[in-house]
Amino acid sequence: MPRRPRRKGGTLKDGERRQLAYASRRADTTPQAPRPTGTAIVLCDGGSRGNPGPAAIAAVLLDGEGLELERRVERIGHASAADAEYRAIALGLELAAAHQADPIEVRSDSQLAITALAARAGDDQRAVAIREAASRFREVRWRWHPRAENELADALVRAELWGD
Repeated sequence: MPRRPRRKGGTLKDGERRQLAYASRRADTTPQAPRPTGTAIVLCDGGSRGNPGPAAIAAVLLDGEGLELERRVERIGHASAADAEYRAIALGLELAAAHQADPIEVRSDSQLAITALAARAGDDQRAVAIREAASRFREVRWRWHPRAENELADALVRAELWGD
């Protein structure tokens, strides 16, 4: 039986996979406590047409009452889906810093990125840079949620990439 060719991009190296698995086993799995009143919410999403391919990112900042303060969407050139997700989180932190929002809850549908950031483990340069940017805030909560709950940021990325 002939071997199938290996797909390029979108795969984790074995070391990265083991590191994330270890971190996710150590991550806090207790039910999410309700967010404190006054906590700003940062909704983030990134995507690419192809993996890698033309990519876009979006971030939406909501105040403690859930009212939208700012939204931003950008094309970032050629990138993988994982790179786009991390860059979307970085964009969300920029928005929060510009509005002096603190504390913040960062929400993304990228389980890979949120697990890596919440576990505070690993040496992925993207996660290290985001943790450094997050250190400016008094409190940052990292929260994964399904794409269905991230409709606003997801719609912005889709519209930028596909014109939906």
